[in-house]
Amino acid sequence: MTLQQILDIAIPWITFFLIAVVGMDITTDDFRSVKSSKKAFLVGTLGQYLLPLCGWLVLMMLKPVPAVVGGMILIASAPAGGISNYYSFLARANVALSVVLTSTACLLAGITMPAMLNFFQFLHPQSQSYFVPLRVLVKQLFELLIIPVLLGWAIRSWFPRFVHGYSKILRQIGFVMLGILIGFIFYQSSELFRASWLNIVEASVCFIIVSMLFGYIMGSIFRLQRKDVLTLLIEYGTRNVAIATAVAVVVLKRTDFAAFGAIYFLVEAALILPVIAIFRKFSVRISNESAQ
Repeated sequence: MTLQQILDIAIPWITFFLIAVVGMDITTDDFRSVKSSKKAFLVGTLGQYLLPLCGWLVLMMLKPVPAVVGGMILIASAPAGGISNYYSFLARANVALSVVLTSTACLLAGITMPAMLNFFQFLHPQSQSYFVPLRVLVKQLFELLIIPVLLGWAIRSWFPRFVHGYSKILRQIGFVMLGILIGFIFYQSSELFRASWLNIVEASVCFIIVSMLFGYIMGSIFRLQRKDVLTLLIEYGTRNVAIATAVAVVVLKRTDFAAFGAIYFLVEAALILPVIAIFRKFSVRISNESAQ
């Protein structure tokens, strides 16, 4: 069996496991808790579907190589990443809102991602150099996204003790698997990395910054609470690299598109974690001033 054959089998199952772990974090109580943040939920949900515009602005500004264009399209069209919940926890933002926004985006991605990919192609005609097979994409997203999310949710509902006892270990396994997945992409796209790594990093940095600013502006315009604004900033800047990678490799058979997602994941953490540290320091100072 060749390495490519191994990857063709391994990547869908790794992705399935990663998304099922995300589904195990979803509870009915999470959705109930958003009753007190309905406006934040609506703004956060609808605003994410404008992220292709942010990606389009970056592409117009940088005019990167075709492989970066394809990777940007997939990342901008993907739902929020599950790690945004952890980032929101670190930032002392609204974790419940982050969980619901991520869960909703993942559940709807089977419909929204194909729609946004086609909308992106309308905005950026150069991206029509690659074909998005709509029926195949919807079918694959249903198998790789909707089913594992619902399976994880069902396991959480039926076997709460199991999830409570092993959720931390499962998340750690998930991170290891994601690392393996990224390692495969690095290996298969080594020539692209050597030739265009600076181009990929530049596009990733610009898109993440623009997306986070957009989240902050959306929250401020609608006068959301400070915690909710910070949640939107994190949610918009964090994309689901596993889903984007699965679509690139399994559906489109383009590991060069997936290469963008691999570097994006690393740049995402490098940018968001300092922002979290700044907001935490700012929040502590405000709390101290209020106490005085």
